Amino acid sequence: MSPPSNPALNGPRKAAILLVLVGDSAASKICDLLPEEDLRTLAEEISALGDISEEMAASVLLEYQSQTIQKGSLLRGGTDFAERLFPKTGGNDRSASRVQEIIEVQKTFAQVLEVLQQADPKQLAKLLTDEHPQTIALVLVHLNHRLGGTILTQLPEVLRAQAIRRLTEMQPSSPQVGIKILGALARKLQTQVVVKRRDMGGVKVVADLLNRTSGTVTNQILEKIEQENAELATSIRNQMFTFEDFIRIPETGLRDLLAQLDKKTLATALKTASEELKAHFFKCMSSRAVEMMKEDIEVLGQLRAKDISQAQTEIVAAARKLEAEGKMMLRNETEEANV
Repeated sequence: MSPPSNPALNGPRKAAILLVLVGDSAASKICDLLPEEDLRTLAEEISALGDISEEMAASVLLEYQSQTIQKGSLLRGGTDFAERLFPKTGGNDRSASRVQEIIEVQKTFAQVLEVLQQADPKQLAKLLTDEHPQTIALVLVHLNHRLGGTILTQLPEVLRAQAIRRLTEMQPSSPQVGIKILGALARKLQTQVVVKRRDMGGVKVVADLLNRTSGTVTNQILEKIEQENAELATSIRNQMFTFEDFIRIPETGLRDLLAQLDKKTLATALKTASEELKAHFFKCMSSRAVEMMKEDIEVLGQLRAKDISQAQTEIVAAARKLEAEGKMMLRNETEEANV
Protein backbone atom coordinates (compact mmCIF):
# COMPACT_ATOMS: atom_id res chain seq x y z
CA MET A 1 0.00 0.00 0.00
CA SER A 2 1.45 3.39 -1.03
CA PRO A 3 1.87 6.08 1.66
CA PRO A 4 -0.53 9.05 1.50
CA SER A 5 0.95 11.92 -0.50
CA ASN A 6 0.67 15.56 0.47
CA PRO A 7 -0.20 17.65 -2.62
CA ALA A 8 0.94 20.83 -0.82
CA LEU A 9 4.53 19.59 -0.82
CA ASN A 10 6.56 19.80 -4.02
CA GLY A 11 9.81 17.93 -4.66
CA PRO A 12 12.27 20.55 -3.36
CA ARG A 13 10.15 21.16 -0.24
CA LYS A 14 10.09 17.38 0.52
CA ALA A 15 13.87 17.21 0.05
CA ALA A 16 14.32 20.15 2.39
CA ILE A 17 12.14 18.53 5.07
CA LEU A 18 14.03 15.23 4.73
CA LEU A 19 17.37 17.01 5.24
CA VAL A 20 16.07 18.64 8.40
CA LEU A 21 14.77 15.29 9.69
CA VAL A 22 18.03 13.40 9.17
CA GLY A 23 20.00 15.96 11.19
CA ASP A 24 22.97 18.26 10.66
CA SER A 25 25.69 15.64 10.24
CA ALA A 26 23.93 13.46 7.66
CA ALA A 27 22.49 16.50 5.85
CA SER A 28 25.95 18.01 5.53
CA LYS A 29 27.35 14.85 3.93
CA ILE A 30 24.43 14.69 1.50
CA CYS A 31 24.88 18.32 0.49
CA ASP A 32 28.56 17.69 -0.28
CA LEU A 33 27.41 15.42 -3.13
CA LEU A 34 24.87 17.82 -4.68
CA PRO A 35 25.50 20.27 -7.55
CA GLU A 36 25.55 24.01 -6.73
CA GLU A 37 22.18 24.74 -8.36
CA ASP A 38 20.41 22.11 -6.26
CA LEU A 39 22.12 23.40 -3.14
CA ARG A 40 20.78 26.91 -3.76
CA THR A 41 17.26 25.58 -4.22
CA LEU A 42 17.47 23.54 -1.01
CA ALA A 43 18.90 26.49 0.91
CA GLU A 44 15.95 28.61 -0.14
CA GLU A 45 13.43 25.89 0.79
CA ILE A 46 15.02 25.19 4.17
CA SER A 47 15.17 28.89 4.98
CA ALA A 48 11.47 29.23 4.16
CA LEU A 49 10.45 26.27 6.31
CA GLY A 50 8.55 26.96 9.47
CA ASP A 51 7.51 24.33 11.97
CA ILE A 52 7.31 20.80 10.54
CA SER A 53 4.19 19.08 11.81
CA GLU A 54 4.20 15.39 12.78
CA GLU A 55 1.83 14.68 9.91
CA MET A 56 4.12 16.40 7.39
CA ALA A 57 7.24 14.64 8.73
CA ALA A 58 5.51 11.24 8.64
CA SER A 59 4.30 11.84 5.09
CA VAL A 60 7.82 12.64 3.83
CA LEU A 61 9.47 9.77 5.68
CA LEU A 62 6.87 7.24 4.51
CA GLU A 63 7.25 8.36 0.91
CA TYR A 64 11.04 8.13 1.17
CA GLN A 65 10.78 4.65 2.69
CA SER A 66 8.36 3.53 -0.04
CA GLN A 67 10.66 4.71 -2.82
CA THR A 68 13.74 3.03 -1.38
CA ILE A 69 11.90 -0.28 -0.95
CA GLN A 70 10.61 -0.17 -4.54
CA LYS A 71 14.10 0.48 -5.87
CA GLY A 72 15.60 -2.31 -3.81
CA SER A 73 18.40 -1.98 -1.30
CA LEU A 74 19.66 1.57 -1.15
CA LEU A 75 23.02 0.49 0.23
CA ARG A 76 24.88 -2.78 0.12
CA GLY A 77 27.62 -4.09 2.36
CA GLY A 78 29.66 -7.20 1.77
CA THR A 79 33.30 -7.99 1.07
CA ASP A 80 33.58 -5.55 -1.84
CA PHE A 81 32.49 -2.67 0.40
CA ALA A 82 34.80 -3.87 3.19
CA GLU A 83 37.79 -3.89 0.83
CA ARG A 84 37.03 -0.31 -0.20
CA LEU A 85 36.39 0.89 3.34
CA PHE A 86 39.10 -0.59 5.51
CA PRO A 87 42.15 0.61 3.56
CA LYS A 88 40.86 4.12 4.26
CA THR A 89 40.67 3.57 8.01
CA GLY A 90 44.42 3.42 8.56
CA GLY A 91 45.79 1.23 11.35
CA ASN A 92 49.02 -0.74 11.65
CA ASP A 93 50.18 -3.51 9.32
CA ARG A 94 49.12 -6.23 11.75
CA SER A 95 45.54 -5.03 12.02
CA ALA A 96 45.36 -4.45 8.27
CA SER A 97 46.57 -8.01 7.67
CA ARG A 98 43.95 -9.37 10.07
CA VAL A 99 41.20 -7.39 8.36
CA GLN A 100 42.28 -8.69 4.96
CA GLU A 101 42.33 -12.25 6.30
CA ILE A 102 38.75 -11.88 7.55
CA ILE A 103 37.64 -10.48 4.21
CA GLU A 104 39.26 -13.36 2.31
CA VAL A 105 37.61 -15.96 4.58
CA GLN A 106 34.21 -14.36 4.04
CA LYS A 107 34.80 -14.23 0.29
CA THR A 108 35.63 -17.93 0.16
CA PHE A 109 32.64 -18.81 2.33
CA ALA A 110 30.33 -16.80 0.04
CA GLN A 111 31.71 -18.60 -3.03
CA VAL A 112 31.14 -22.01 -1.43
CA LEU A 113 27.56 -21.11 -0.51
CA GLU A 114 26.89 -19.91 -4.05
CA VAL A 115 27.90 -23.31 -5.43
CA LEU A 116 25.52 -25.07 -3.03
CA GLN A 117 22.66 -22.61 -3.63
CA GLN A 118 22.87 -23.16 -7.39
CA ALA A 119 23.12 -26.95 -7.16
CA ASP A 120 20.42 -29.25 -8.47
CA PRO A 121 18.34 -30.21 -5.37
CA LYS A 122 18.20 -33.89 -6.33
CA GLN A 123 21.93 -34.03 -6.92
CA LEU A 124 22.70 -32.29 -3.63
CA ALA A 125 20.25 -34.50 -1.70
CA LYS A 126 21.83 -37.62 -3.18
CA LEU A 127 25.26 -36.39 -2.18
CA LEU A 128 24.10 -35.61 1.36
CA THR A 129 22.64 -39.11 1.82
CA ASP A 130 26.14 -40.42 2.57
CA GLU A 131 27.04 -37.54 4.91
CA HIS A 132 26.85 -37.27 8.70
CA PRO A 133 23.58 -35.71 10.02
CA GLN A 134 25.62 -32.85 11.53
CA THR A 135 27.00 -32.02 8.07
CA ILE A 136 23.50 -32.10 6.59
CA ALA A 137 22.28 -29.75 9.34
CA LEU A 138 25.15 -27.36 8.59
CA VAL A 139 24.18 -27.31 4.90
CA LEU A 140 20.48 -26.78 5.62
CA VAL A 141 21.09 -23.87 7.99
CA HIS A 142 22.93 -21.96 5.28
CA LEU A 143 20.60 -22.66 2.33
CA ASN A 144 17.53 -20.58 1.58
CA HIS A 145 14.40 -22.14 3.07
CA ARG A 146 12.85 -23.19 -0.23
CA LEU A 147 15.93 -25.11 -1.40
CA GLY A 148 16.52 -26.53 2.06
CA GLY A 149 12.95 -27.79 2.26
CA THR A 150 13.18 -29.42 -1.16
CA ILE A 151 16.38 -31.23 -0.21
CA LEU A 152 14.97 -32.30 3.16
CA THR A 153 11.98 -34.02 1.57
CA GLN A 154 14.28 -36.07 -0.67
CA LEU A 155 16.41 -37.45 2.16
CA PRO A 156 15.67 -40.89 3.69
CA GLU A 157 13.19 -40.61 6.54
CA VAL A 158 15.64 -41.70 9.26
CA LEU A 159 18.41 -39.39 8.06
CA ARG A 160 15.92 -36.53 7.75
CA ALA A 161 14.91 -36.83 11.40
CA GLN A 162 18.53 -37.03 12.55
CA ALA A 163 19.47 -33.91 10.59
CA ILE A 164 16.55 -31.93 12.00
CA ARG A 165 17.48 -32.92 15.54
CA ARG A 166 21.06 -31.77 14.96
CA LEU A 167 19.74 -28.55 13.46
CA THR A 168 17.76 -27.73 16.61
CA GLU A 169 20.87 -28.27 18.74
CA MET A 170 23.30 -26.43 16.46
CA GLN A 171 25.55 -23.78 17.96
CA PRO A 172 27.12 -20.86 16.03
CA SER A 173 30.32 -21.86 14.22
CA SER A 174 33.13 -19.92 12.58
CA PRO A 175 33.30 -19.39 8.79
CA GLN A 176 36.51 -21.46 8.77
CA VAL A 177 34.58 -24.53 9.95
CA GLY A 178 31.89 -23.92 7.33
CA ILE A 179 34.49 -23.55 4.57
CA LYS A 180 36.15 -26.83 5.51
CA ILE A 181 32.94 -28.88 5.54
CA LEU A 182 30.81 -27.13 2.93
CA GLY A 183 33.84 -26.59 0.69
CA ALA A 184 34.37 -30.35 0.46
CA LEU A 185 30.74 -30.80 -0.61
CA ALA A 186 31.00 -28.01 -3.15
CA ARG A 187 34.07 -29.63 -4.71
CA LYS A 188 32.23 -32.96 -4.97
CA LEU A 189 29.31 -31.25 -6.66
CA GLN A 190 31.55 -29.48 -9.14
CA THR A 191 33.34 -32.74 -9.93
CA GLN A 192 30.03 -34.49 -10.58
CA VAL A 193 28.93 -31.67 -12.90
CA VAL A 194 32.15 -31.94 -14.91
CA VAL A 195 31.82 -35.72 -15.19
CA LYS A 196 28.16 -35.41 -16.20
CA ARG A 197 29.02 -32.92 -18.95
CA ARG A 198 31.68 -35.24 -20.32
CA ASP A 199 29.48 -38.31 -20.11
CA MET A 200 27.50 -38.30 -23.34
CA GLY A 201 27.04 -42.08 -23.21
CA GLY A 202 27.67 -44.21 -20.17
CA VAL A 203 25.95 -46.98 -18.27
CA LYS A 204 22.72 -45.05 -17.66
CA VAL A 205 22.25 -44.36 -21.36
CA VAL A 206 22.77 -48.07 -22.14
CA ALA A 207 20.36 -49.09 -19.38
CA ASP A 208 17.67 -46.73 -20.68
CA LEU A 209 18.17 -48.09 -24.19
CA LEU A 210 17.94 -51.73 -23.08
CA ASN A 211 14.84 -50.96 -21.03
CA ARG A 212 13.16 -50.18 -24.37
CA THR A 213 14.43 -53.30 -26.07
CA SER A 214 12.72 -56.68 -26.09
CA GLY A 215 13.60 -58.99 -23.23
CA THR A 216 15.17 -61.60 -25.50
CA VAL A 217 17.48 -59.13 -27.20
CA THR A 218 18.38 -57.49 -23.88
CA ASN A 219 19.38 -60.83 -22.35
CA GLN A 220 21.50 -61.69 -25.39
CA ILE A 221 23.33 -58.37 -25.19
CA LEU A 222 23.91 -58.57 -21.43
CA GLU A 223 25.13 -62.17 -21.65
CA LYS A 224 27.64 -61.16 -24.29
CA ILE A 225 28.83 -58.19 -22.20
CA GLU A 226 29.04 -60.42 -19.12
CA GLN A 227 31.41 -62.80 -20.89
CA GLU A 228 33.81 -59.93 -21.52
CA ASN A 229 33.17 -57.71 -18.48
CA ALA A 230 30.99 -59.12 -15.69
CA GLU A 231 31.29 -55.93 -13.61
CA LEU A 232 30.01 -53.76 -16.45
CA ALA A 233 27.05 -56.09 -17.03
CA THR A 234 26.16 -55.83 -13.35
CA SER A 235 26.37 -52.03 -13.48
CA ILE A 236 24.00 -51.94 -16.44
CA ARG A 237 21.53 -54.24 -14.68
CA ASN A 238 21.70 -52.05 -11.55
CA GLN A 239 20.63 -49.06 -13.64
CA MET A 240 17.90 -50.99 -15.42
CA PHE A 241 16.02 -52.12 -12.34
CA THR A 242 15.97 -50.58 -8.85
CA PHE A 243 14.27 -51.55 -5.62
CA GLU A 244 11.45 -49.05 -6.14
CA ASP A 245 10.72 -50.74 -9.49
CA PHE A 246 9.22 -53.70 -7.59
CA ILE A 247 6.03 -51.60 -7.46
CA ARG A 248 5.30 -52.74 -11.02
CA ILE A 249 6.05 -56.44 -10.48
CA PRO A 250 2.92 -58.66 -10.29
CA GLU A 251 2.08 -60.25 -6.94
CA THR A 252 2.82 -63.76 -8.22
CA GLY A 253 6.40 -62.80 -9.01
CA LEU A 254 6.85 -61.09 -5.65
CA ARG A 255 5.62 -64.16 -3.79
CA ASP A 256 8.34 -66.27 -5.42
CA LEU A 257 10.88 -63.63 -4.45
CA LEU A 258 9.67 -63.34 -0.84
CA ALA A 259 10.15 -67.07 -0.39
CA GLN A 260 13.87 -66.57 -1.09
CA LEU A 261 14.46 -63.57 1.18
CA ASP A 262 15.77 -63.23 4.71
CA LYS A 263 13.17 -61.40 6.82
CA LYS A 264 15.70 -59.01 8.36
CA THR A 265 17.04 -58.08 4.91
CA LEU A 266 13.52 -57.34 3.68
CA ALA A 267 12.70 -55.29 6.79
CA THR A 268 15.87 -53.26 6.33
CA ALA A 269 15.15 -52.68 2.63
CA LEU A 270 11.59 -51.53 3.36
CA LYS A 271 12.66 -49.14 6.15
CA THR A 272 12.68 -46.06 3.89
CA ALA A 273 10.52 -47.40 1.07
CA SER A 274 7.39 -45.53 0.01
CA GLU A 275 4.12 -46.52 1.66
CA GLU A 276 2.86 -47.59 -1.76
CA LEU A 277 5.75 -50.02 -2.24
CA LYS A 278 5.39 -51.40 1.28
CA ALA A 279 1.69 -52.01 0.66
CA HIS A 280 2.54 -53.78 -2.62
CA PHE A 281 4.85 -56.19 -0.78
CA PHE A 282 2.38 -56.65 2.08
CA LYS A 283 -0.34 -57.73 -0.37
CA CYS A 284 1.77 -60.80 -1.10
CA MET A 285 2.00 -61.79 2.57
CA SER A 286 -0.41 -63.17 5.13
CA SER A 287 -1.91 -60.78 7.66
CA ARG A 288 0.18 -62.37 10.41
CA ALA A 289 3.36 -62.04 8.32
CA VAL A 290 2.55 -58.39 7.60
CA GLU A 291 2.16 -57.60 11.32
CA MET A 292 5.44 -59.32 12.10
CA MET A 293 7.20 -57.47 9.30
CA LYS A 294 5.88 -54.10 10.52
CA GLU A 295 7.16 -54.94 14.00
CA ASP A 296 10.55 -55.95 12.58
CA ILE A 297 10.80 -52.65 10.69
CA GLU A 298 9.92 -50.70 13.84
CA VAL A 299 12.40 -52.61 16.01
CA LEU A 300 15.24 -51.80 13.62
CA GLY A 301 15.20 -48.19 14.78
CA GLN A 302 17.59 -45.81 13.06
CA LEU A 303 19.64 -47.28 10.23
CA ARG A 304 22.46 -45.97 8.10
CA ALA A 305 21.48 -45.15 4.55
CA LYS A 306 24.35 -47.37 3.40
CA ASP A 307 22.85 -50.43 5.18
CA ILE A 308 19.42 -49.81 3.67
CA SER A 309 20.91 -49.46 0.19
CA GLN A 310 22.88 -52.70 0.64
CA ALA A 311 19.75 -54.62 1.65
CA GLN A 312 17.84 -53.29 -1.35
CA THR A 313 20.70 -54.24 -3.67
CA GLU A 314 20.70 -57.79 -2.29
CA ILE A 315 16.98 -58.14 -2.96
CA VAL A 316 17.33 -56.84 -6.52
CA ALA A 317 20.16 -59.35 -7.06
CA ALA A 318 17.93 -62.15 -5.78
CA ALA A 319 15.20 -61.07 -8.20
CA ARG A 320 17.65 -61.10 -11.12
CA LYS A 321 18.70 -64.61 -10.20
CA LEU A 322 15.08 -65.76 -10.30
CA GLU A 323 14.67 -64.00 -13.64
CA ALA A 324 17.71 -65.83 -15.04
CA GLU A 325 16.13 -69.11 -13.88
CA GLY A 326 12.88 -68.22 -15.65
CA LYS A 327 10.95 -68.01 -12.38
CA MET A 328 10.31 -64.26 -12.41
CA MET A 329 9.96 -61.40 -14.88
CA LEU A 330 11.34 -57.96 -14.05
CA ARG A 331 9.18 -56.33 -16.73
CA ASN A 332 5.48 -56.79 -17.16
CA GLU A 333 3.63 -57.65 -20.36
CA THR A 334 2.67 -54.05 -21.04
CA GLU A 335 6.30 -53.01 -21.18
CA GLU A 336 7.09 -55.84 -23.57
CA ALA A 337 4.20 -54.86 -25.83
CA ASN A 338 5.33 -51.24 -25.97
CA VAL A 339 8.82 -52.10 -27.19
